[in-house]
Amino acid sequence: MNKKSKKDVLKNSIKKFLKDERGEFGVKQIAYTVAVIVVVGLVLAILRDQMEGIVTTIWNFLWEKIQDLMG
Repeated sequence: MNKKSKKDVLKNSIKKFLKDERGEFGVKQIAYTVAVIVVVGLVLAILRDQMEGIVTTIWNFLWEKIQDLMG
C-alpha cells in the first residue's frame, strides 16, 4: 500500500466511526438530562433555604447536651 491509500483508509475509517456515533444523543436523552438537572437544582434550592434551620437545630441540640454533661 502506498501513502495515499493509507490516508484514504484512515479517512474512511474515521468517517465510518463518526457515522456510527451519530445520533447517540437523541431528544429523549437530552430531555432526561435537563429534567435531572432541574430536579437536582430544586432539591439544592430547598436544602439551601432550610439549611440554616437544620444547622440551628443541630447546634441547639448539641449545646443542650454539652450543658447537661457540664452540670
